[in-house]
Amino acid sequence: MKWLWLAVAIVLGALVGAALLSDPGYVLVRVGEGVFESTIAAAVLAVLLLLLSISSLSFVVRRLLLSVGLLGRWRAARRQDKQTGSWRRGVVAFAAADWYGAARALERAQVDDDRRLEALLVRAWHMQQAGDAAALAKLLEQTAAAHAQHSPQLKLSLARWQLQSGAPVQALDLIGDLSASTERAGLYAWACIELGRWQALASHWTEVDKYNVLKAEFFRQQMATLRAGKAMADAYAGQQSGDIDWQLGFKSLPKQWRADPTTLELLAGFLVAENCDAQARQLLQHALGKKWHGALVRRFGLLSKTKPLGGAIEQARRWLKERPDDPEVQLALARLLRADSRPEEARRYLLAAAQTLRSGARQGVDIQELTEQVLKELGRLALLAQSQH
Repeated sequence: MKWLWLAVAIVLGALVGAALLSDPGYVLVRVGEGVFESTIAAAVLAVLLLLLSISSLSFVVRRLLLSVGLLGRWRAARRQDKQTGSWRRGVVAFAAADWYGAARALERAQVDDDRRLEALLVRAWHMQQAGDAAALAKLLEQTAAAHAQHSPQLKLSLARWQLQSGAPVQALDLIGDLSASTERAGLYAWACIELGRWQALASHWTEVDKYNVLKAEFFRQQMATLRAGKAMADAYAGQQSGDIDWQLGFKSLPKQWRADPTTLELLAGFLVAENCDAQARQLLQHALGKKWHGALVRRFGLLSKTKPLGGAIEQARRWLKERPDDPEVQLALARLLRADSRPEEARRYLLAAAQTLRSGARQGVDIQELTEQVLKELGRLALLAQSQH
């Protein structure tokens, strides 16, 4: 292509030169009080000579600077400044939850090999937040082809984000072919728990123990989930006559975790997901007999799917006799009574709970949430009464 442009320039130059020879014309240049007259051809030649002189001088200066290393250092410093600026803009955008801006800034940055993984993770996070599955798949393919050493960590990070967003199947697909590690073992166990694959979790637990997943810092927030999942897997493995053995699962928990309300509430939820409301009720009743937790009482009141509810209602009444002004027990009993088609009794206990909360006798950080739950139950009863008339 450049030869074509050169040929065109030669032809045009020849045509212009011929025109000037036939009619040279002239130009006047005024500088201060002086006036210079010249032909157009001479003026063009003077401009060309000036440009050639400037180019030659620039070439000489550049060669001198290169010979002493000044130009190379200046270029390196300028490149480093641009790269640092792009990284800074990317980090600031990431901190401001501007995933698109962070990804764009890092795309424009010249990424060194020691920062390649960070750039990939930022881009992947942006695509994950945007829900762009096609772009994620393409990024995974490009990483596997060009930067295979970073592919496992990218997949592990994506799997964690998928689990956090409630997509355990996609997480399993990402880590299925990865080599064994602490992070993979923990993520695989977490995915099995989310999917309710208790047999697979029981088989996988040897790997969890081997890589000390329960002692890993990056699974601290999922510790209760992992503990409850292990207990559920043990209970599922010990089932007899179709009934899951919740006692076996409870006993498999370390002693300090048998009194943890979050772990026990999760275990009860796993039992409910397997249509084992009765076993979940027994678990909560047993745990509350050991140590009282308002969160477990509230969960007890929500176990109203399996009938009859007479035993659960009587248990709640016994708790209320021991704790007559406990709004958690009053709320749980009201929920059970509503589920048992006894709305008037349920309303009485809800109003008692609301009065207790309004009086300020109950102290704690969950007062607002408990008040909202009581008001919602009163609203359900009002809608139920309206539908019956």
